[in-house]
Amino acid sequence: MRTTLLVTVFLAGASLMSLEMAGFRLVEPVYGSDISVWGSLISVFLGGLAVGAIGGGWLADRSPRLLKLGAILALGGAVTIALRFYADGLMDLMYPGQGAPLPAEWGSPGQALQVYVPPDLKWPTLAASLLLFGPPTLLLGMVSPYAARLFVYGMPNMGADVGRLYGISTIGSILGTLITAFYLIAWMGTRSLLTANGILLIALGAALVLADVVAKRRRT
Repeated sequence: MRTTLLVTVFLAGASLMSLEMAGFRLVEPVYGSDISVWGSLISVFLGGLAVGAIGGGWLADRSPRLLKLGAILALGGAVTIALRFYADGLMDLMYPGQGAPLPAEWGSPGQALQVYVPPDLKWPTLAASLLLFGPPTLLLGMVSPYAARLFVYGMPNMGADVGRLYGISTIGSILGTLITAFYLIAWMGTRSLLTANGILLIALGAALVLADVVAKRRRT
């Protein structure tokens, strides 16, 4: 089971950072690439991880099982896949006012040129980021503390084992960031990448559920 958990946190960490990279590309066409966009996304991901860690730790102390961890991952994958279907409508809904005028709308001959003043996008970007990426990030934030509870169950070297678990998760996050930024975005595109991450999480969740069922049958 320990190897299974190490693989799980590695892939979940990679998927989380891949989701963050894809998330920026998803919101950029609507909200731009200003520092406030990055700040909003990073804040939402960190907040989701914080809330997820608290919730995952609380849940893990109540009869921890691989099956439940698998369900968390599968739900996170399903939410991630669903993003591509409602993201555009939600971002348009949250966008304040109208977009910049087209050249044909700049005014008729003899009229003064009207200067377009873009709306303040800080809070709309934060709200859209929260609604889009808050749920999957919260679910993925539950993975590491839940896996840690299973990993150290009945083991004396808790500090070293938890450190190794979080180290593996962080390495997965680093690789997920670099591979996504360097290759996957250009190769797959943003929306296909969201779907691929969702499928990965669902498959990982299903594998944990199956492992739990097999382990339970062996004990009986």
